[in-house]
Amino acid sequence: MHFKKLLLTVTALLLGMSAFCACGAIESTPVETAGGDPADGGSSASGEATASAPAETSSPQPEVVRPTEAETRAADMVAAIFRQYAKEGGSGSYAYINLREYYNSNQSGYLWSNFCGVGMQYYVCKLYPDDAAQKEIFRKMINNFKYFRQRGGTAEAVKYHSARGDVIGAGYGDCFFDDNIWVARNYLRAYEILGDEWYLEEAIRVNNWVLSGWNEELGGLVWSEEGLKDDADAQHLERGLSANACGIIVNAMLADLVDSPEQKQFHLDWANKFYIFCKKMQNLPLSYDYWNGIHTVIVNGVRKNGEINKVHYSYNSGSMILADLLMYEHAADEAEKAAYLDDAIKTAAAARRTFYRFDAATKRYYYQGDPWFAAILNEAYYELAKYDASGKALLATFDQNVALAYANRDALSGLCPYQAPWQVTWDKNEAYVIHQVGFAQQAVLAALFSIGE
Repeated sequence: MHFKKLLLTVTALLLGMSAFCACGAIESTPVETAGGDPADGGSSASGEATASAPAETSSPQPEVVRPTEAETRAADMVAAIFRQYAKEGGSGSYAYINLREYYNSNQSGYLWSNFCGVGMQYYVCKLYPDDAAQKEIFRKMINNFKYFRQRGGTAEAVKYHSARGDVIGAGYGDCFFDDNIWVARNYLRAYEILGDEWYLEEAIRVNNWVLSGWNEELGGLVWSEEGLKDDADAQHLERGLSANACGIIVNAMLADLVDSPEQKQFHLDWANKFYIFCKKMQNLPLSYDYWNGIHTVIVNGVRKNGEINKVHYSYNSGSMILADLLMYEHAADEAEKAAYLDDAIKTAAAARRTFYRFDAATKRYYYQGDPWFAAILNEAYYELAKYDASGKALLATFDQNVALAYANRDALSGLCPYQAPWQVTWDKNEAYVIHQVGFAQQAVLAALFSIGE
């Protein structure tokens, strides 16, 4: 299929299903309530966020008329991603969709950019679960990973490079542990959506390679394979939350998918090891936010703990909320379950306080920072809403965020500003596909929220 035909297909599917119509500018209203803010996770008499058991709804919900406004908005934003960034190639089982790195550029996107796009399309498939064409688009985007894959590998372990080769198995550049564990997570999503056993097997192989980088004495994974060398720089030596938190997620997911009790316990043990390490980066007792990582210093050839990198990113909190909910599902008793859920709720409330900012110029609230980082926090709120009512109030803040970004999109390209209240000027990171995918994923999550999913 030629690229032009792909665009027509994507646009027709997404916009046709949503009975596309021009929405115009969507107003965003601040979330401010007196007393205990429900978006802050609820409050007890002492002002502390409290955990509750997963909510059960007994009363019938009013029927949602589809497409909702949020669906229409999401269709428009996802179509803009494919229109401005997608490049199609191959045929049959080798067909792929690769995302470019920048707007108005032919440079291939890095592995990170492409797995972010896959995450967006995963939620499109969740929005339209019976749409085979959307699953086919997802399959082609997943197929593109193979161009980042190492040549060879083993039957037990394989890794993915940061840069895309011209043929399958010709990836090159550094191999990042965080990239690879996120690739494994997306292969598990592919197994869920497409059902092909190869995706599960490949996720296990990638996870095995990631586990090979674990530091048993200190705990944790360094940033990349380069960080295993004694002459690595400080950035490569940092044991960041990104890889390690996703290690919890992937291994907890694998525990539900492997065959034997021994395999299940193997992955649960790894999920717990990652979890214990990541908790070292939680900013307690001041807040439930997470720092970005722990530096590693090498003294006479011996690795030791350095300082904590005290920077907050929204996707770190988002990843740990997702991890808490998966650990909740595998907890052995009610006390453990309550602790994991309580941590998820308090981390979610802390993230809202940290990242949901007021823009004085426009008098609008928005999520500060990288839009894809925020999209992972958005995903965490989406999952939390299945367990606690506070998640729904938090989801509403993201609906407002993406509505504001959509209202400020560029008329020619259909792309959003780097921060929701801004105007598109093309000198503030707007050109990166990863940032645009972040807003598009937020829009799809808002659409799922709008239909009660």
